[in-house]
Amino acid sequence: MLRIRQARPEDHTEISVLVVTTFGQNNEHRLIEALRAAGAVTLELVALLEDRIVGHVCFSRFDVPPGWWVLAPVSVTTAYQNRGIGSELVRYGLDQARQQRAGAVVVVGNPDYYRRFGFVFDGPAHLSSPYPAQYTGLYPIAPETAAAAVALRYPAAFEEA
Repeated sequence: MLRIRQARPEDHTEISVLVVTTFGQNNEHRLIEALRAAGAVTLELVALLEDRIVGHVCFSRFDVPPGWWVLAPVSVTTAYQNRGIGSELVRYGLDQARQQRAGAVVVVGNPDYYRRFGFVFDGPAHLSSPYPAQYTGLYPIAPETAAAAVALRYPAAFEEA
């Protein structure tokens, strides 16, 4: 049975192996390490099957606007992909973002994948981002965030990774 819980410091090595193996390179691993070091992580979750970490998601805070979160990255070990584990991590994380009163969550990713969670890709022309607009999705939580004109400033870790 799949369990989701908050990541613990003793999970970091296993998370690193999972992330590097899943993506086939170190960029996402370096991003997570830099976000942790900067104290920018707002939520970090792991998915476990038989007490083995098979999935991970990281949420961090934007420098601007305050109260908004970034979802990146999501990783699921190759052997368990396409079984809904990544989706469960994203849903659980978005629920936590709502409970913690985040204003909104932004993701840079595949619109076809993230739309199923409520991310809007077709309308956030009011978001200015260093990443391609067609891949930048907004999950508004506070009502005023749906149409807020915002120049997103990601944590420095995104530039370093």
